[in-house]
Amino acid sequence: QTLLIGFMSEGTKHGRNRSNGNKIMTRKWFSLSAVLLMAIASTNAEKTLPHASSQLRDVLADNKYAPSSLADDVTAEFVDFDGLNQAGSARRLQNGSTTETTRCNTWCKLKESLGLTIVGLLLICISPCLMWKNEGRHVKELSRIDFCKNKAVVVPNADIPSDENTGELVHFVGKVSVDEDALELHPGPLNITTPLPKALVIKRTCMIFQKFEEASQQVKNDTIGAGQTTTTTFTVREDWTPMGPQAERLEHLPEEINSRGMWDELVSNSGTPESAAPTPNNMPPGLPPQMAALLQQADPSKPPHDLAVSHSAHVAGFALTKQVITSEPAVFLSEWMPLPAEMVPEEIESLPELRKDRYGNLTTVEEGNEPINGDVMIKYEYVADGFDTSFIVQQILAESDPETGVPAHKFGVDKQRVLTKKCCFEDDLGVIWMVRRGRHDVHDMIKMAKEEETMITKMLRVLCFVLLVAGWMMLFSIFTTLLSTLPIIGTLGNVAFFIVALIVGTVCCCGVTAIAYIRYRPVVAFAILALAGGIAGIIVWRLDDASSASAQPTLQPIMAPSIIFYSEDTDIDSIY
Repeated sequence: QTLLIGFMSEGTKHGRNRSNGNKIMTRKWFSLSAVLLMAIASTNAEKTLPHASSQLRDVLADNKYAPSSLADDVTAEFVDFDGLNQAGSARRLQNGSTTETTRCNTWCKLKESLGLTIVGLLLICISPCLMWKNEGRHVKELSRIDFCKNKAVVVPNADIPSDENTGELVHFVGKVSVDEDALELHPGPLNITTPLPKALVIKRTCMIFQKFEEASQQVKNDTIGAGQTTTTTFTVREDWTPMGPQAERLEHLPEEINSRGMWDELVSNSGTPESAAPTPNNMPPGLPPQMAALLQQADPSKPPHDLAVSHSAHVAGFALTKQVITSEPAVFLSEWMPLPAEMVPEEIESLPELRKDRYGNLTTVEEGNEPINGDVMIKYEYVADGFDTSFIVQQILAESDPETGVPAHKFGVDKQRVLTKKCCFEDDLGVIWMVRRGRHDVHDMIKMAKEEETMITKMLRVLCFVLLVAGWMMLFSIFTTLLSTLPIIGTLGNVAFFIVALIVGTVCCCGVTAIAYIRYRPVVAFAILALAGGIAGIIVWRLDDASSASAQPTLQPIMAPSIIFYSEDTDIDSIY
């Protein structure tokens, strides 16, 4: 206040002199601003600048020349990253995120390169084995497909299967049907209101709104040397997940807490019988729920989820068991539809927090509100019957079901064991069956199976090749680390070693594949070798002809005779 009053009086005193008044006012305003900023910084530095650096705090507090012991008063969020050791780390805490910085100098990178060298040796040893196994698997799978092609018996009328085909491989086409049977979930408060007719499968999926960690890394290489500084930022993301409640506290964000909500109440009221052995969760931490759902599906039969399959499912005269339907999800469980809203209960007496939204789901989220941590949502979906399917399967006698008793259809389907004769013994190639959605004859199903098998084999070949090249690249990692101490030479060295690894990996891949062809496909292998030998022989023959032609001596060219006229006085002998 004293400074402000003095400033106003000085401004009034010099207000008459307009030539110097503007300069004086400007200087006073800058002086007042600087004084106010210093006063605010010295009194409220911790409140106004919680994330400022330690050096900026020293300047504002006018302790620029304070002793080095001031570093002891700096809190953990203001760690000086330049002072880290070779493998040191620091964490900077912010609202809703955490930043971790790790430093690895040249010596640390050399130790890491030794580990990569060991991993590279393992990949170099394992990749050829995988290539060999892939070629053998491909030949075996083609043999099974040919077995189906040669042994499959076409059933002319699938509604009336023949007893003579029992135990044989048969092909038939028809619509999946449950007749007039109605389906519902296990009895309990979360069951649907009335059984649903024409339903092949019904499922109930319970999801909970939880927090997940998301990590992003930024790597900065040293200009001189092989050191690296890695900054990892962990942030929070909330999403629905059917995997149940996650860890109560996030690993790198312990201040973020996950609530279980009413999940335990859902489990106790689901009516789903408990599984004998719980499914272990081996997923890596922080994996997005969508990725986790692809890699490890939530067990649909584990409470509070539920799954019901119709016991009356059949295709023409062949019964379909629950095991057959659930083992081929791409055929039978690919087109889910939401359950009609009138079959979802409006309210549940034992769970008053649940309400039905406009989409026919039960949820704890109020209409128009955003979900919060711990909210739950229950979705009801089903698969209707009436779609076409094609089979190449073994015809068996249907077994009695403990729940339904004697089956309505006499025959069922199962996988066929493939036995082929080689010389004096039989070779067991495993089991096979083919189930496709839609109407396909034997030729089409065999063709699609071979195309899929060829695509899988090519993908595995590329994968093994990449692993082999990566193994050779890792084997040279100690040399690339040493070369990376110099900026330009390091980049050129990495490129050179990558080219070497690519060449060596290609040679190894081609060699292993050629030997595998000789082992599993001798006729094709020797035909290719004969063709390659013929081409090589023609090339060598042509090169020999070219070299022999170039080796013949070249004659000196003969000068053409010329007509020269001499005079009578010229001495001819003196010229020659």
